[in-house]
Amino acid sequence: MDLLEAKNAALSFLKISSKEAIRWFRTDIKVESKSDLSPVTIADLKVEEILRKKISKAYPNHGILGEEFGGENPKSEWVWTIDPIDGTRSFIRGLPLFATLISLLHKGDPVMGIIALPALNETAWAIKGKGAFSGNQRLHVSSHNILKGAFVGTGDKYCFKEKKCINLYNKLHREAEIVRTYPDAFGHLMAIRGAIDVMVDPWAYIWDFAPCKIIVQEAGGEFANFTGTKGEINMGNAISGNPKIVKAVKKMIRGAANQKK
Repeated sequence: MDLLEAKNAALSFLKISSKEAIRWFRTDIKVESKSDLSPVTIADLKVEEILRKKISKAYPNHGILGEEFGGENPKSEWVWTIDPIDGTRSFIRGLPLFATLISLLHKGDPVMGIIALPALNETAWAIKGKGAFSGNQRLHVSSHNILKGAFVGTGDKYCFKEKKCINLYNKLHREAEIVRTYPDAFGHLMAIRGAIDVMVDPWAYIWDFAPCKIIVQEAGGEFANFTGTKGEINMGNAISGNPKIVKAVKKMIRGAANQKK
């Protein structure tokens, strides 16, 4: 499998799907609710349809796992993941921080990943062993090495409440220098490029995290879940960024878990 070829193909698919996303952005778009009460729009559906068709035509023997239309051959050796509009709430409100996410898994582990921000005209990608890039710029996580004085990104406060880890949220605010909420893949990308030191995300799915994992690792960072398992993308939560800060957050999580009420 030529991963460079797969990356280039995916980038060409994203040029088309990004135009479709922008076509619906900041329009009077109808919003519906899925079974988990999360919002979905025609943009989510159309973008995923485009990407699934392109991938299926180019790689007919590969599996696909998408947020909106589920899985096709999910047990295949090679499986693509798709999140057509990561940050649908941002998209609905006209905020330009939404993303389209693609990854390629080999035996369940991401070996290629792309985060595309259509409204910001920025795309980051990584191939296993080849580094992480945005255009011609190589991406690196930050070099800050302690939580004190760190710039931390988090998911929304209500997500920490829903996942019963509000103690972690409160501890981060007490110990880090700056804690700000950055939505979804945008926050992980900011950690990947070293604009913030770490992203702490309590609630998402494999199509959200798979691209982030490979890109942050190729940017010299670490990806881990709240249980401390390095690299697991099926746990529904994630920490990504500077390895030393990720380690400090994992230590904090262990302490916060002991204080749950």
